[in-house]
Amino acid sequence: MLELDWKARAIDRRLKNKKLKKKCKELTISRDVWKEKAVKRMADVNVLNKQLSAVKKNIQKIISI
Repeated sequence: MLELDWKARAIDRRLKNKKLKKKCKELTISRDVWKEKAVKRMADVNVLNKQLSAVKKNIQKIISI
C-alpha cells in the first residue's frame, strides 16, 4: 500500500515538474521576444528623435534667414 502510494505521488510530481519546466521555457521565450521588441522600439525612437532634432535645426535656420 505504501509503495503504491509512493509511486503515484512520484508520478504526479514528475508530471507537475514537467509542466513547470514547460511553462518556464515558454515564459523565457516570451520574455526574450518582448525584450527584443522593446530594444528595437527604443532604437527606432532614438533614430526618430535624431531626425526630429535635425528638422528642428533646419527650421531654425530657415526662420533666421
